[in-house]
Amino acid sequence: MSVLSQSLEREESRIAEKIGLPGLHLHEMVEEEDIEGTGTLIWSAGVRLSQHIVKNRTQELKGARVLDLGSGTGIVGISAACLGAHVMLTDTRDILPQIMENVEQNGELVEAAGGSATVQELDWNAPDDEVLDQDYDWVFGSDVTYTEEALLPLAKLLRQIVLTNEQCVVKLAHMHRSKDLDKAMRETFHDEGLMLRPVDVRTTGTTTYEDPLHVDEAIVFYRVTLDPALRE
Repeated sequence: MSVLSQSLEREESRIAEKIGLPGLHLHEMVEEEDIEGTGTLIWSAGVRLSQHIVKNRTQELKGARVLDLGSGTGIVGISAACLGAHVMLTDTRDILPQIMENVEQNGELVEAAGGSATVQELDWNAPDDEVLDQDYDWVFGSDVTYTEEALLPLAKLLRQIVLTNEQCVVKLAHMHRSKDLDKAMRETFHDEGLMLRPVDVRTTGTTTYEDPLHVDEAIVFYRVTLDPALRE
């Protein structure tokens, strides 16, 4: 086993322990030169959201129908499935092999919990009806608001989802990167008739939390809801 492989294995174990799911396996495609973008790595927002749902939402997610947006390594969606949720993990086509590998590696944990995990391609600019036509109890997204270019297609997608799933809980883990990005996020979501309500800020955001990736930026969870005026 190479030094890199040993290091990644140790990091994987540390992340699983931090989340609260010992035995969780998450492969990162750090050696795949033909894969570009952010989806191949584990980011701290995903660790924090996974940790949150394991600690605080275990009973609510048992048997729940979950949509995981921008799954990347699958850390959030697989964590939910390990709690007994029925999860659809989604991302762009080039990221799907990584998600599928991680779903397969954690199959025994998911099955033991009574959950399930399926993987589906999802282009936010041209979303598939196969994804949108499903009923969801929860929608998760971790660090899917990292660039201004991603905000509008994400907001439009979430609007479609909440319009057809009135009782659905949408929760995003957002990492503060700049005031400009935060402002653009609020304005874009507002223009699409969506409200952003910070939740769990006290427990998630923080400069002192020592997560596996040693990130010192603040991470905030947002509950996304439809502007009540649009339901009238």
